[in-house]
Amino acid sequence: MEKEIISSRQFTIITLLLSIGTAILIVPSSIASSSKQDAWIAASIGVVLSLLVVKLFLTLANQTPKLNFIEANEKILGRFLGKFTVVGFLSLTFFSAGELLYFIGIFMKTEVMPETPTLAFALLFSIIIMYAAYLGLETFARSAEILFPMFILIFIFFVVCITPQIKFENIQPIMEASKTSMFNSIVRFMSVFSFSLVLLLMIYPARVNVQQSAKKGFYIGTIIGGFVLVTLITLSILVLGPANTASRTFPSYALAQRISIGNFLQRIEIIMAFMWITSIYIRTFMYFYTTVVGIAQIMKLKDHRPLILPLGIIMVGLSQIVHPDIVHSSIYNDEIWPIYAFVCTILLPLLLLIVAVIRNRKSQGNSTEMGHADSNQGQMTDASNAVSNQGNQTKPDNMDSNQENQTKPDNMNSNQENQAIPDNKDSHQENQAKPATMDSNQDNQTNDANTDSTQDNQAKPDNTVSNQEKTDNPVSTKDNQDKSAMSNSNQVTQPEAGNATSKQDDQAPPDKTSSDKKNLE
Repeated sequence: MEKEIISSRQFTIITLLLSIGTAILIVPSSIASSSKQDAWIAASIGVVLSLLVVKLFLTLANQTPKLNFIEANEKILGRFLGKFTVVGFLSLTFFSAGELLYFIGIFMKTEVMPETPTLAFALLFSIIIMYAAYLGLETFARSAEILFPMFILIFIFFVVCITPQIKFENIQPIMEASKTSMFNSIVRFMSVFSFSLVLLLMIYPARVNVQQSAKKGFYIGTIIGGFVLVTLITLSILVLGPANTASRTFPSYALAQRISIGNFLQRIEIIMAFMWITSIYIRTFMYFYTTVVGIAQIMKLKDHRPLILPLGIIMVGLSQIVHPDIVHSSIYNDEIWPIYAFVCTILLPLLLLIVAVIRNRKSQGNSTEMGHADSNQGQMTDASNAVSNQGNQTKPDNMDSNQENQTKPDNMNSNQENQAIPDNKDSHQENQAKPATMDSNQDNQTNDANTDSTQDNQAKPDNTVSNQEKTDNPVSTKDNQDKSAMSNSNQVTQPEAGNATSKQDDQAPPDKTSSDKKNLE
């Protein structure tokens, strides 16, 4: 089944009409019997305290933003305990839906159609409720949006027409009620006015398109609904008086009967009944819808519609046996209902909120510890990688050091060769001193000056060998050939060291040639 979404404005309207509900008929007599003329003060305090109840519901809804109240029970408390609390909560909603059908039947039989049995009114109204539940939440929200303007217009008309009959002496003296009676009046008012707002957690925030606006609408709807009830209670006391208000079963309906404009506009109380029929329709639907959806979720059904007809028939039968008479209904609403509703609508959400907060803190603590552990592992991994990288970097250095150790003998040879350079200079000077006899050596010096590359330097021994052949010195020729062969082999095996040794060999033959020249002289 597709997820149904309503707007924040529709949610605000549902909140307003749900908070009024049956309170528009029964609350004035209930709290006036306890606090007398101070009933309007008790109602005003109850509206202010109801904002704290709304805050509780919103805080709980924010813990599970994608779940309704039934799903949140199983999510927070677990599968077994969550289902146990859900069954207790659904017993309240289903029993209350049957009781509201009883109120509709008894009101219509007592005030409008005395000859018609209550079963007829309960059956007709239950058909409307079941059809609305079948069409879904979006259709219900549109119907509430259509009914709301008519409700407000009738309420304004009602207040304007009844205002001329106000008697301010009916609320005097003020603040005469005792603390106990005031406390009882506040609890009774809140039990009917704000405790039922927990049903909105089936809609908010999972079924609302803009959650922030719906959050404000939750408060706005509660405040406006409280204002309507406080106004009706105050008008009932000002017009009827505290004693007459307490003795009436439906004071607001009796208040509407007193409307008379110029002895012409009279008997319009049935139009006033439209207000509470609208509000009781909203509340009955929410009770029945919560019951059907909750049972479907417990039974793991994808669609709740097959449960609408059987539960609707049971609800009609329950409305006929829930209260044997009006006296039993009054005692239940004054003594039993506040305790029953307080446990299921205040203590249960408070328990869910506490458990949810504790579990969230534990999960955050575990995630923080896991984050620290992961960071420590990451640091250890980075350190090991750094050590391995350092090890990898030191290996080439060792190789270089080994190469340097291998090249040290070459450096020593080069130093020895540098020491032999003065001898070469002396031999060159001697060669310059004897130009007549050493023409071939001068040619070799000219070749040394013109050749810059290593290959030309390596070719010098060949020249010296050719010169030595001219002088017919076989010993020196063999030595030069052996040294040139050794230099070529060193160049193949050790290129770097070979360059050094080849340079040594290039510089060494001139010494021997100079010695050979001395022998010739």
